[in-house]
Amino acid sequence: MTHFSEEAWSDFARNVIPEGTRVEMQQHIDSGCRKCADTARTWRGLFAVTQAEVAFMPPEGTVRIVKSQFAPPPQPSAGFRLVFDSSLQPVTAGIRGAVAATQFLFESDDYFIDLRVEPRRAEDQGCLVGQVLKRTGKERKIHALQVRLKDGDAILAHAATNELGEFQLEFAGAERLCLVISPENGPETSQSKAEDITLPLYGVGGKSLKTRALDRWL
Repeated sequence: MTHFSEEAWSDFARNVIPEGTRVEMQQHIDSGCRKCADTARTWRGLFAVTQAEVAFMPPEGTVRIVKSQFAPPPQPSAGFRLVFDSSLQPVTAGIRGAVAATQFLFESDDYFIDLRVEPRRAEDQGCLVGQVLKRTGKERKIHALQVRLKDGDAILAHAATNELGEFQLEFAGAERLCLVISPENGPETSQSKAEDITLPLYGVGGKSLKTRALDRWL
């Protein structure tokens, strides 16, 4: 009895052979050739596995998180330093809960910028509360600074500092959050664009806000 080759059964399983040859091979199996039947069954099983792999699509959120891990993080504007990030601090032994918020402190030779990111009840929703202060001078609070929260080039939220230099922004979760602070004359002029302060919020967008809170709690 003449048997068909492995390559032929591979094509048979993938249905990429002429119809006449396919009929001939099927008749060969039906005639009782156990060896070729086992070979055909193996190739059909392998093809079914590969088809399932092709059809599998990971969740969009998972793809976003993985991509963000390989993207270089944005850097603070020249002259600004991230001096505190609460997500990098170990949780005190025996302390559970009350650590859902993430706090940042940036400084330059002229400013302190204090930020706090808190999760909301809705999944991947958050609130950013901040204050901009001058390091020196009688009047340290800065009023009417334009503040924008961005994901890449997209603006997620916009506000202005009040008379105490404070602001609050509600936003949806994103990959790589940046806070952009502009002078009083706003972000429209070329002069103000040159003076914009960009502060990346490292790690906030890589996981959902609730997941980050749970990681810290555990």
